[in-house]
Amino acid sequence: MDRQEILKKIEEIRREVEKDQSAIFRSKILERRFHLHPSHRGFFFKKFLNKIRKRLILEIGLILQPILDNQKEINLRFLKEIEKLKEVVSLRNTDPVKKGDDSPGQKPSGKNPG
Repeated sequence: MDRQEILKKIEEIRREVEKDQSAIFRSKILERRFHLHPSHRGFFFKKFLNKIRKRLILEIGLILQPILDNQKEINLRFLKEIEKLKEVVSLRNTDPVKKGDDSPGQKPSGKNPG
């Protein structure tokens, strides 16, 4: 290929990319236009509604914050208990079973039941 053919091929590729990009942009614009319905309310009414929404969100956040903190503490306690239980189980699994030891699942040694 000579220089002119290479330049022509590059120009064709650029045009195809531009067409693809413009098609993508056009589809995004149409998607935004038809899927996000713009409000037909007045400017001041929109501002008023947005302020009310923000205030409600803040108040709900203040109400829920202690509940979320309490739940976080409960979750941390559960995690600590689970870690302790894992340690106990891992210690039982690693320790060899002693003959004189009363472990769960074995009959008591030397004791008369009942």
